[in-house]
Amino acid sequence: AVAAEAGVSRGAAQHHFPTRDALIEATVAQFYADATRQLRSAVADLGADIDGTPVRDVLSLVVESFSTDSFRAALHVWSAAAGPEGELRDLIIAADSRYAREVYRIMALTLDADLSDQHTRRLLRATIDLARGLGLGAVLVDNTEHRRSVTDTWTTILDDGIRQNG
Repeated sequence: AVAAEAGVSRGAAQHHFPTRDALIEATVAQFYADATRQLRSAVADLGADIDGTPVRDVLSLVVESFSTDSFRAALHVWSAAAGPEGELRDLIIAADSRYAREVYRIMALTLDADLSDQHTRRLLRATIDLARGLGLGAVLVDNTEHRRSVTDTWTTILDDGIRQNG
């Protein structure tokens, strides 16, 4: 099915991906590379004024990065691929951790966050957890309005926390 969707023969797909695990590994790596590139590009497009980049704009991009169709598709692949043990589970956890670190770095740089402050670091990590959770919720139901409401509330918390400690 993957080969047909990609428009290549099964033999060509198996030449590049000799095992199911190899295909999943490549898919996971490509998803995270694309997601990181898209987030960096979107943040760069925001620009910044004299006061820096608005927290609301950055937060909206981070939440959206965990709520895309690609993210939902990746979740389905991970669910099907990763059991309670095994190399794929470890691979997915490692890839997700790398992506979370990239999102963290992007937020910290864009918001000029003071990473020497423990409270600020916790706020940034909580932001990633919040965005991921909202993205997971979107798999089950259209939670667009809820995401917007939570983003509004968290914007105030994050903005106040960064300013207080920045």
